[in-house]
Amino acid sequence: MFFYYALVCFFLVVVVIIEGEEHVHINGPFGKVHSNIEIPSPFNCNRSIGISSDSLSVRIIDLQVSSTHYLNKDFLDVSWIPLSNPCKDDFIGIYFVEIPRETGACDYVDYEFIQIGQNNSTWFMINLRRQLEFRYYSRNENCTGNYEFLGKSSIVEPSNFNEPTQVHLAFGDRNDEMFVSYVTNSNEVIPQCQYGFDSTSLHFQSNGTTITYEASDMCEGKANITGPQTFINPGYMHTILLNNLNPSTIYYYRVGNNEHGWSRIYHFINRPENIDDEVNLIAYGDMGVSPVQPGAKATIDRVATRVQTNNVTAILHIGDVSYARGIGALWDSFMTQIEMVTSSVPYMVGIGNHEYDHVSGGEKDPSGAPGPGGFRPIWGNYGYDSGGECAVPLVRRFHSPSNGNGLFWYSFDIGPIHIVYYSTEHDFRRFSPQYTWLENDLRSVNRSRTPWLIVGSHRPMYTSLVVIDPIGLMLQLHIEPLLYKYQVDLNLYGHIHSYERTCPMYQHQCVENGITQILIGMGGHDLTYGNYSGTKWSLYHDIDFGYTHIWANKTYLIFNYYHTHDDHLVDQFHLNK
Repeated sequence: MFFYYALVCFFLVVVVIIEGEEHVHINGPFGKVHSNIEIPSPFNCNRSIGISSDSLSVRIIDLQVSSTHYLNKDFLDVSWIPLSNPCKDDFIGIYFVEIPRETGACDYVDYEFIQIGQNNSTWFMINLRRQLEFRYYSRNENCTGNYEFLGKSSIVEPSNFNEPTQVHLAFGDRNDEMFVSYVTNSNEVIPQCQYGFDSTSLHFQSNGTTITYEASDMCEGKANITGPQTFINPGYMHTILLNNLNPSTIYYYRVGNNEHGWSRIYHFINRPENIDDEVNLIAYGDMGVSPVQPGAKATIDRVATRVQTNNVTAILHIGDVSYARGIGALWDSFMTQIEMVTSSVPYMVGIGNHEYDHVSGGEKDPSGAPGPGGFRPIWGNYGYDSGGECAVPLVRRFHSPSNGNGLFWYSFDIGPIHIVYYSTEHDFRRFSPQYTWLENDLRSVNRSRTPWLIVGSHRPMYTSLVVIDPIGLMLQLHIEPLLYKYQVDLNLYGHIHSYERTCPMYQHQCVENGITQILIGMGGHDLTYGNYSGTKWSLYHDIDFGYTHIWANKTYLIFNYYHTHDDHLVDQFHLNK
């Protein structure tokens, strides 16, 4: 024990510790791919914006749209007669209608550069519950001056501002409970879920509750500033708790109400509760929004296929969920992106640095952590990583069992597996409230009822990446003995954007009854390259986008890792009881 304390102190004195992840958002909530080498980029535009009335009489663009009304996830086409001499950084942006046309060129929600001869563009629409318009901007003075407004489309708007969108599921406290959540533009009508055993007979109905959040609810940073590239109205989050559900049973459901309309009919299979049942889980971390994050689209598409074909019981996303970091439209985009799986399978999230970490505004921190910025020891690198959100959007949108501290730490059973989430962004040291809860939870697990024990948190306890990480060392000091004492089978984590699997281990040594440590941070964000040491306890390491699949019954567990670009199985191991 003394060795670990001495080691941490040594690193604090002579080594620069790992810096927080550096992420520069290139806004793309409407499906536009932006390269961070585009110079000049309208997203980074800080030039003064001017307009010349003379130029408007010469150059004018009339943008035509394929429809002025759309449903969530519709595609809209925008067309125009191209200029004979466009600038290389002419662009079309999508704007809130209230943004001034002459001075608001850089205040778009998303944009696309226009290529020479291009006369149309396709946009993936998300329901932001407001009126929008497309605008064309070009630079004057032979493409060396300010952006000038050349034209716009008709106003486009959702066909139904109260269309139920972002439908997602989560486990409740008991095996017979399921949270069903969705978003609309109104809190005037009681949210409802109609459900049943057949898609043509939804004869059960439950009512729910409604919440939202404001910019003023956030802790700091861009999250509490209103604007198209910062905080936008998130709509209203409606949640219905279904209960008295039968285990391993298919339920069909829809959400909404008669006044504002209903969603389409979805279905889910309630979780098993018998030790003899089989369980299929999908697990990953660090996904983010496509196309802002390069691997997110491939991952969610592969996972959707698994959900349709493999009777997936739940999806485990262990932190760094949307990477919105104060850009409200990216939350809408992310929730729309994952709806294809979250409407059918419970999506159980854990807290990451990009959901939570903040420096000020602690009185608004929903975790109840003391101090202006929560857990901020001198040996850590906890910073401004959430863009000021301090987990507010996450906890208002997602749900979990109530046996811990909300989404920050909690646990649940699925058939023969007990799963525990804890937070590396909060104090996890001995005698902290979280540590006490974690030990009590692990101690209470009935291994004759749930023989498999899986733990997840965001930051890595072990990695062979050649860096000095005092947080990992402190996890080894405080948490690893606890996991080893209670014979945890798998410890899942992300934060480093690659995949790595260890032998069953304890204190840097492979041991027969040890913990298999698995890094699964390859869900979609830019991959983490660097030097990996190839230490003896690291059995497999891979730098690629992917996801993992866990199959288990009461005596056997199979862990598979797949690449998303070809769905090829690249790593597998088995555990036996």
